[in-house]
Amino acid sequence: MDKMRLVVPSQQVYITTNPPTNNVRGRMSFIRRLGVGCIILAALGLLYVPAYHSAQGPPFGIGIGEVSPPAEALGAGSNYLESTVAQISGWTFNTSRNVNLYINPENNTTITSPELSCATSPPYLLIIVCSAVGNQKARVAIRNTWGSEQNLYYLGTSSTVNTTIKIVFLLGESTNDTLNAAILDENYEYEDIIQEKFIDTYNNLTVKSVMMLKLVTTMCPQATFLMKTDDDMYVNVPALVKVIRSRPNSAGTLMGSLICNARPISDPKNKWYTPKYMYSEKTYPNYLSGLCAKKAKLRPVNHPGFSYIPRKLDYCILKSAITAHKVDSSNMYEIWNKLQNTNVSCSNAANSDNTSKSVALLNRHGRHVNYYFTKKRVNNRCS
Repeated sequence: MDKMRLVVPSQQVYITTNPPTNNVRGRMSFIRRLGVGCIILAALGLLYVPAYHSAQGPPFGIGIGEVSPPAEALGAGSNYLESTVAQISGWTFNTSRNVNLYINPENNTTITSPELSCATSPPYLLIIVCSAVGNQKARVAIRNTWGSEQNLYYLGTSSTVNTTIKIVFLLGESTNDTLNAAILDENYEYEDIIQEKFIDTYNNLTVKSVMMLKLVTTMCPQATFLMKTDDDMYVNVPALVKVIRSRPNSAGTLMGSLICNARPISDPKNKWYTPKYMYSEKTYPNYLSGLCAKKAKLRPVNHPGFSYIPRKLDYCILKSAITAHKVDSSNMYEIWNKLQNTNVSCSNAANSDNTSKSVALLNRHGRHVNYYFTKKRVNNRCS
């Protein structure tokens, strides 16, 4: 009877009526060596792909000249196939997302920082404006309008209680040395810029937000309130102070434009694309526009005065609003000039109508677009 052979990975099974000959043993020894060689090659291939992705450039979460942080495991439930999905520039699937590697909580990593004098004169409100390295016009517009020293000084001295307000700009680094040098000159003139050692890109906004928290806890923990905003936002500081003054207890307050049950966007071409390897849940925790607070165990509260959408440049609307978004430098001056005109009067009826419409508009737009396309809409309300 002819001999039959069945080869199974990692083992060999013979079904035969006769003992194997030396020739068979030789063939099997060759096959065994070939199999081991294939396994070694496959293992090297698996190691090569992550190494290749890591070599495509350091993650944007590190500063110029720093060493890339080590890649770490994706965690439970992850698999190698995730390397084939569209990945976020600077934050590939194997890039470490250990915040400590980028924030260095125990070390002072600032390039420039102003003197805040928080120990001797703690601010009631510290406003940190997240800005980009090249957005000098936007910073100048803020310094000349709602963030001007005269405006903040007046608000700080117009009350019998401490209402000291301080404003600083938070930036990362540019890969352009000329722009970085310009920041040093700008800070020398205004002394209101904090520049940190991370590459200032859109995908690094999370790093910038966490860096802000580090800076406040180390440089100015005495501040009663902290506001995070962007350089394309107009902030009606008097309206903001009025709102926070009306709160009986400031501890644990987290206020802004509340977004509920937002779904991660799975389209790689979208600006806000979030792959599964970055966030695997079906919906985000309820959050304020620009800040997520689940880890801090703080409950975000919605206030209609905050908005991440553009507002109509109408005096009666802007007077009661706290923020207006997507404001360029020219509109910054226009809003400021409108609000300085005290001769304009708004009727109570008009104010009431505008306020109710604004609240309805903000509550409607304050949720992710997927809110309107889910079947169980009753579960998607902000609580």
